[in-house]
Amino acid sequence: MKKITIIIAIALTIVFTSCKKDRFDNIDPKPVNMEELTVPSNFDWKTTKDIQLTMSAPSNGIVEVSNSQNIAYQKAFLTPGTTYTMKLTLPTYEKP
Repeated sequence: MKKITIIIAIALTIVFTSCKKDRFDNIDPKPVNMEELTVPSNFDWKTTKDIQLTMSAPSNGIVEVSNSQNIAYQKAFLTPGTTYTMKLTLPTYEKP
């Protein structure tokens, strides 16, 4: 008798959990082509940004500009008394 009760409980659980109605209707359909795409007016479509750094050093040495994952963007050798201007083109997701 216990086996039949357990089998019926498992069968009812499977029946009621497998037949769920989709609760969320897809209100915003995905655009098929570029003309259907809605883009905010302030979006600039740029994937890179330009950064300019001006550096000087009190003694000879190497300076390295890298991101938070220690990926070097550029290295330079600095000498005292001179300034070095470094121009970088970075991905827009990088924070200066």
